[in-house]
Amino acid sequence: MVWFNRKYVLLFFVGILALSVNCVKYSFKGALPSYLKTIAIPLFEDRTYWAGLREEFTEKVIDAFIEDNTLQVVEDEDVADLVLYGTIVRLEERKSAITAGEVVRETQIWLTVQVKCINKHTEKPLWQETIQQFGTIEGAGTLEEKNTVIQEITEIIVRDIVDKTISAW
Repeated sequence: MVWFNRKYVLLFFVGILALSVNCVKYSFKGALPSYLKTIAIPLFEDRTYWAGLREEFTEKVIDAFIEDNTLQVVEDEDVADLVLYGTIVRLEERKSAITAGEVVRETQIWLTVQVKCINKHTEKPLWQETIQQFGTIEGAGTLEEKNTVIQEITEIIVRDIVDKTISAW
């Protein structure tokens, strides 16, 4: 005598799968060790010529961590669990499309940032990386167009910094 039917076994496994899908949530917040609760973000260094980029970039990083709410942003590096150091290494324009008459059709704006996130408990990097991103503008672009592209690039890099930090990559 068979105690089970294939149909019931299949139904049982489908039910278990449905329950597990509803109960499991994917989150980056669990990737950090539980003792890492605070982060200090000193003013980024700036090796570029772009006025105000240093302050604006640092402010955007701080705002992104506050908005994410995984780590509490603190001012004092001595009391922080993590310290995020950054250097804006390069901001450059590259003419990426030029006509036969040597007229610029497209310009790429590249932003390169070196970031190091130090775990103050171990004094070792949680992660460190050079992040590079670019955006394009038509022609040589106006100052306003360049500023807009720099804002867009900055937001992408800032999101990358937050994601790498909270996921402990």
